[in-house]
Amino acid sequence: MSCLAMSSLALHMRALFAPGLAPASFRRRVADILCATLDCQQVSFVSFTPATRQLEVVFEPFLPEMAPGLEGFGKHMADFPCFNCDPTVNNGKPFFRSDFLSDEEFYQSAIYQEGFRVAGISDHAAMLLPSDDEMVFFLGMEKRDGKTFDRSFRCRMEVLQPLFDNAHRLASLLASPPLGETPVETEIFERAGFSHRQADVLALLLLGKSNSEISIILGISLTTVKGHVAAIFDKFGVGNRHAAILRAYEIVRPSTPNDDPADHRAATRAEPQHTTDTNSHA
Repeated sequence: MSCLAMSSLALHMRALFAPGLAPASFRRRVADILCATLDCQQVSFVSFTPATRQLEVVFEPFLPEMAPGLEGFGKHMADFPCFNCDPTVNNGKPFFRSDFLSDEEFYQSAIYQEGFRVAGISDHAAMLLPSDDEMVFFLGMEKRDGKTFDRSFRCRMEVLQPLFDNAHRLASLLASPPLGETPVETEIFERAGFSHRQADVLALLLLGKSNSEISIILGISLTTVKGHVAAIFDKFGVGNRHAAILRAYEIVRPSTPNDDPADHRAATRAEPQHTTDTNSHA
């Protein structure tokens, strides 16, 4: 993997999915990874409600100018497809501001003058996270050093997006009351299409048991456990343990929007489109 070395990716995965994953630690971990891999100086965690156009952002790190900058951003975001929290932009793939606006267009725009410039941000990139019709989530990567993003980093963003997707969902699920050591009723997995023994293994995976521990608990060989785990991966269509556990959590406890409090939060209401030129920034 040329754009993000396997050794580096493994380190980031261990840090991202380490014990203690929760909404707040998810934000800190993601910010650390993105600042290290994309040479950005700030990460914004954006929640947007299309029905009310309510915009809420948690910043890592938070600076006093973030709130007035967000007000300016909300005032003009509807005029720019790349800033309007539209999950269909770039077909849901990560993107850079420069994919849509040249440097000259950006720095002369109202959204830069009243939003980004006030917040001390010189460039922006974004990555969609799990979304639905009621709430849209984006990660915003911000440059604060007067420079613009190196677009050769695009493949790094594409590699990291599904990992952040999984971690975001799992952090939200883990914010619910923990399962603890209470075994999950395996019938719920059998109803989802798993065999009786696969359901047993999946229930133990959900409790954080290792393959060796599952082997001892179920009285089957380690090789057999690995075979069941591989079959579980196949049925879920995933390639790793973290993703499988996430899918199992979603079966047992459907995801709900995360509303945990944060000190670094700012909010505004996005105004409707200002320009009457329908071809502008199209």
